[in-house]
Amino acid sequence: MAKRQTKHMKMNAWSSSSDTMDPKDVGFNFDLLDEELMSRGINVKWFGAVGDGRTDDTLAFQAAMAKCDKRYKLFIPAGDYRIRQTIENNSRGIFGVGPYIDGGQMGTRIIWDPIDTTTDLLPCIRIRNAGIKAVFEDFGVYGVSKYNSRELGKWINKGLFEQSLYSMFAVGSAAIEVAGSATPIFRNIATAGVKVGQLLNSNNGHVSSYECSWNGLIGVYCRINTGDYFYQGGGISGAFCGVLLGTILAAGHRGGFSAFLHRVHLGFAPYAIYQCIDSGLDDYNRLSSVVGLSGIYMNTMFEQCGEAAIKLLTKSLTSNLRILGFGFSWSTITYTGNTAGWEYSLPDGLRNNVEKQQYAAWFGTVADPTVINDDLGTLRKSTAQGALGSAYIDTLTGDKGSVLTGLGPSETVIRRKVTPLYRNADLQTRMQEREHRTLMPVSAPNLLRNPEVLSNWIVSNASLSLVAADQVPVPITNEMKQVIGSRPVILRITPDGVNSPSIRIKFNAPTLPYRGDANRNLAMQYFILETEHETSTTYRAIGRISAQNAEYIFNDSLTWRTKDWQHLRGRELSSKTGLLYEFSIGGLPKIGEIYVAGVMVTWDHVGSYSPYSHSYMTDSLEIGGPGNGIILTDSATGGRYHLSVINGSLQIRPLP
Repeated sequence: MAKRQTKHMKMNAWSSSSDTMDPKDVGFNFDLLDEELMSRGINVKWFGAVGDGRTDDTLAFQAAMAKCDKRYKLFIPAGDYRIRQTIENNSRGIFGVGPYIDGGQMGTRIIWDPIDTTTDLLPCIRIRNAGIKAVFEDFGVYGVSKYNSRELGKWINKGLFEQSLYSMFAVGSAAIEVAGSATPIFRNIATAGVKVGQLLNSNNGHVSSYECSWNGLIGVYCRINTGDYFYQGGGISGAFCGVLLGTILAAGHRGGFSAFLHRVHLGFAPYAIYQCIDSGLDDYNRLSSVVGLSGIYMNTMFEQCGEAAIKLLTKSLTSNLRILGFGFSWSTITYTGNTAGWEYSLPDGLRNNVEKQQYAAWFGTVADPTVINDDLGTLRKSTAQGALGSAYIDTLTGDKGSVLTGLGPSETVIRRKVTPLYRNADLQTRMQEREHRTLMPVSAPNLLRNPEVLSNWIVSNASLSLVAADQVPVPITNEMKQVIGSRPVILRITPDGVNSPSIRIKFNAPTLPYRGDANRNLAMQYFILETEHETSTTYRAIGRISAQNAEYIFNDSLTWRTKDWQHLRGRELSSKTGLLYEFSIGGLPKIGEIYVAGVMVTWDHVGSYSPYSHSYMTDSLEIGGPGNGIILTDSATGGRYHLSVINGSLQIRPLP
């Protein structure tokens, strides 16, 4: 009887002003009501929510949330609640009776059908206020989009996908956003039919998840990484990837995903973990590195991966990572008519069969301390036609030696190993020796179209012209005279004052891509003079080679502090395919004229400058001694001939 009376008085307390009963007149104890609400929460049905899957329950949810007043929890009984505008959390947590409807049991499901379909990542529930250790449990958020792996071409732009840009994705909504300083705890939450299930967008991190099923086009998107994420049990998957991480600046670093995952099922997607460029391509090009993975993965299974378990950017730096095995399995690379089957490869429209499943994991730089062991099994090379190995590491660095047994070492490709000795004394000695080679009189061929011809250049956000050495504000240096001659052809870049300019030049081939040698080292060099900079301390430039599959070589931001000519070089980096497109210089200041000279890309080592695509020298060549001459090969017959001059006449003598 006491409970019925409490409920009756609770409703009267919120009745309209037409009620004549005054709770004070019957000795109503508001402290007991407050205690009851603290325990049981605010019921959305008290404010008119229907939960039939058709009625718009948005206003009822907003009214109930306002009544929570950052003091009470919000209770959502079993039913399907259609929501059309973002619900800003104002509660101490939200709870239902379960996220699913199965086995004859009703669950609590929120159907997220937003009116606004143009705002990207618009959340159904935004947890920003009153979210300090608030608990959200036993309900699901289900969008209306039919995301699936086999039809990814509907939501992903292939050209932008090949550049690893976040903008590849079509606009879509999010189920739950964590923002501001909120540190919520999730238990038994399910999401589906949304672009992102859980959007990590806070400045505080410390988000916990227990037995949740995060799903969507993307399961979890760590947009702003402020660290310390905890996942136990449940699963993270998506039509494209389970976990997406980016490159946005937060807490003094860019990108990354610092998490503890225990007994979590990953995979059942093309990618279990995928990193994209979400800070903009120009911003990314200026960076020397971004954060990759860190944290601990215990008893975490990477199952049925369609394209890779892990795909990180080449500039990513992974360290302080511990993965205790993968529990890894490959998905098939083709789709059948069985739409209910475990088939999660990238569709042919995004990647053709000869390029699928090249590696099970892709890393940029892996540094000490990193432990990836085989307690739960190793990665393995796919049986697909295009498979190249079990894992790919762009750069492995450190002197302690990371443990990488879980990658399948015998089939792991490591492009470059860098030790402290190599980075310092040994490398400097070898580079100095190669510098001397640049003074050799005969140069290697320039792989670019003649950079001294203005029409060969493509310019953005600037105008381009040619000037002579006596027309530059800072005289050319003695080093420039030694390498590119005393009368170099110099490019003058005049920015538009609004956007950062860039210049590009194609490789010298009848049709692109230029077909060179895969995994053969490239070298590049150019001289540059910037007359203004946009910061108080440094000048900057990025010279890079673009290759097949959105591969970029020498893609680092180089900086210096003085206004003078800089000799910028890149060495000992190779293309995985050897299919090359263009060389570009970007990241330049928006103001002040910029001068560039001696642009050259060669195989193997930095060589003496040549504008031409054949060996070249700047002076006459004299062959001394009687009887000496030139030996040429007939391109038609293959015969070799000795050319010499006797008594003023040219002599041609076939050689045996």
